Amino acid sequence: MSASVTFNQYWRLMLVMLLPARYVKWLGLLTIVVLFLGAVLYFFNVSFVLYIGSAFSLLLLMMVGMLVPGQMLALRSSKQFQCMADLRRPLFVIALIFWLLVALILTTTMGFLEPKEFAFNPVFALTFMALSSVALLFVVVGSYIQTAQGFVPLFVWLLFFSAKKADLFSTSNTEIYWLVCLLLWLVMVVWWFRWQPQKYLVNFMTLPAAEMQRRQAQNTRSIAAAFSAVPKTLYGSLLLGMSDGIQAWFKRELGHLAFFLIALMFILYLAKQLPTNVASVFFIIYLFIFICIRGGIVFQHFYRNLYRLWMNSNYSRADIFVYMEKQYFLLFAASIIPMQLVFILINHYVLDALVDYFYVAYLLLISILITTFSFYLGVFVYLKSAASFVLLNWISPIVNIVLIGAMVYLNLLWGPSPSHEHANYLWLSSVLLILIVLGRAWVKSLWPEVNFFRVKN
Repeated sequence: MSASVTFNQYWRLMLVMLLPARYVKWLGLLTIVVLFLGAVLYFFNVSFVLYIGSAFSLLLLMMVGMLVPGQMLALRSSKQFQCMADLRRPLFVIALIFWLLVALILTTTMGFLEPKEFAFNPVFALTFMALSSVALLFVVVGSYIQTAQGFVPLFVWLLFFSAKKADLFSTSNTEIYWLVCLLLWLVMVVWWFRWQPQKYLVNFMTLPAAEMQRRQAQNTRSIAAAFSAVPKTLYGSLLLGMSDGIQAWFKRELGHLAFFLIALMFILYLAKQLPTNVASVFFIIYLFIFICIRGGIVFQHFYRNLYRLWMNSNYSRADIFVYMEKQYFLLFAASIIPMQLVFILINHYVLDALVDYFYVAYLLLISILITTFSFYLGVFVYLKSAASFVLLNWISPIVNIVLIGAMVYLNLLWGPSPSHEHANYLWLSSVLLILIVLGRAWVKSLWPEVNFFRVKN
């Protein structure tokens, strides 16, 4: 094979492996434009654009890094690609060079940020070893059980916090790090060339929104079958997409509560390795995110099944709106009350009131307000887009990021004295409450025009 053919094969394979999704390509293009503008403006003593471009570069590297393990498995297990050529060697070479370059870029960036007493060799070796461990774990675990890939970051965090008291950046450890890297990639070589995929392993991060929604619906039906029970009402079960009986609710919430406790135990382990003020922030953010996610999950069920209620009931549009509101807030309250009580008990008896009680209550208030605002925002999207999941999955995260950014800006997620420091920021709750009242009135006025015909997402 000539050099030009080999180069062309590697180049095209590198594009498919590193830039498989459209959003990654757009982010790459945006990063190049911002970096170019930043480099030009830097000569005019305007440096903040270059810093923004650097942040975009790190974000792009992080996203591509998350895509690479899945793309390796997808390309290797694809029968179409297997019929054209043996991709094991080029895929392995591209992955090795990519992680070397990422480690070099991160080490160089850390050197610019901390130029004093910066030892390049041990930091570069440690970074490459850490990235190689995570990437290879993702590949090996994903080749057998794709759903278990989510536990790889937890395992890495446990190792990191277990070893954080050690002198990791000591120059004497450099040879050990490179030896570990060599062993990791040697094991990877042996496994990679011996592994025979039994089926096609799709990279879920590259799937379009419609396919993601289809797979999510399949998973929802499978989970619903596992937690099925005698329904309480026909209308409630139609709206929820599964049984609304007490026994089914108990099974589902018991599973969610178990997951909440497992993750909480993990954070407890991390909290022992951290200062008290930092540990409290971990619990605060986790509680806030969990409450908001629970509200979002309930609304996703309603969003997907609302047209079923319309087709199989004699409710008018106004009746459906009132019924949907009632069911949503009942299910949301039933899902967060057990979790909130468990957290309060753990905070009191295990954590010795690590998180201030005033702040627990205030955080619950903010979470409920944001979740309620997201609910009416989702209903508005349903009204204007005929239940488009694509628009919902774009608009809702953007608005929530803005709201969380406002909380961070106002120092609502951390602070030295929550009961006094954050009392002046209660106006955010008032603004959210006003937006909710106005949004509800607007959505209710538009609701008679709702089209229950669902668009193809």
